[in-house]
Amino acid sequence: MDDLNVEVLFDDPLVVVAGKHSPWARRRKVDLAELVGERWILSPLGTLVRTPVAEAFKARGLEGPKGSLVTYSMDLRARLPARGRFVTAVPKSLLRVHSDRRALKILPVDMPTRPWLVTILTLKSRPLSPVIERFIDCAREIAKSMASKAAFDKS
Repeated sequence: MDDLNVEVLFDDPLVVVAGKHSPWARRRKVDLAELVGERWILSPLGTLVRTPVAEAFKARGLEGPKGSLVTYSMDLRARLPARGRFVTAVPKSLLRVHSDRRALKILPVDMPTRPWLVTILTLKSRPLSPVIERFIDCAREIAKSMASKAAFDKS
């Protein structure tokens, strides 16, 4: 770690979503236990998105959901719930950029939260090319706009 520069851009929490026409979307509170038998779209076992979902169920003494569909594709995990009766967990930032974002609703599920940090890592001993510096500047700008949008959404 001494050889790395670490810059945190933003925290991107995992959220449980369903289509806005789903019966779950109209609820003010959804208990995790109610979602055990739902049609989940999950990422494969051991992945960064699947592990926190499994841990959330385990922390409540529940068996984790069975995946009706298991895929690495974030696109499928956003599109299918928007069009059908599926539930999935995705990074919250996906809801800001995905074309079907208005067709999805974050469910009011009490999920244990842990930091889901989006970072830039660079080597201290290696100078950055102008292209990489510009890319990092763009990433910072986007992260800043996402942070200000999140603050606006909370007010």
